[in-house]
Amino acid sequence: MKEQKQDPRRSTRDFWLCLLIPLVPFVGLLIFLFTAIPRAVFPYSLVVAGAGLVVGGVVGLFTGVRGPDWPIYALIFAGLAVLLLLSPPWQGLALAIVPASACGYGVGKEIAIFRVQRRHPVAPVKV
Repeated sequence: MKEQKQDPRRSTRDFWLCLLIPLVPFVGLLIFLFTAIPRAVFPYSLVVAGAGLVVGGVVGLFTGVRGPDWPIYALIFAGLAVLLLLSPPWQGLALAIVPASACGYGVGKEIAIFRVQRRHPVAPVKV
C-alpha cells in the first residue's frame, strides 16, 4: 500500500475553516453589542470583548490540545467578579466576558491543534 503524504495547503485551509467556528460567534457578539447597547458604552464593550478574546486565546493556547479545562472557567469567573465590582459602565458588560472568553479559548485551542499537526503530520487514511 502506498503511503500518502499530507498536503500542507489542505492543512492550512482546514485550520482557517476550523478557526471560523469560534470567530463567527464572536462577530455575532460584536454585532449584538453594536446594535443593543448605547453608543456611549460601545468603547467599553469593545475593551471587554477584546480582552476576553485575547486572554481566552492565551489560555487556550497554553493549555494545549489536551490540557485542563479549569483555567478557562477560572478566567471567566474572575472576569465576571472584576466587572461586577467596577463602576456602572463596566457592570452592565459583565456578561459579555463569557462568550468573548469562550470564543478566545476556542481560537487558542485551534491554534494549539494546528501547531501540533504541523510538528507531527498524520497521513490521511484510506478506508
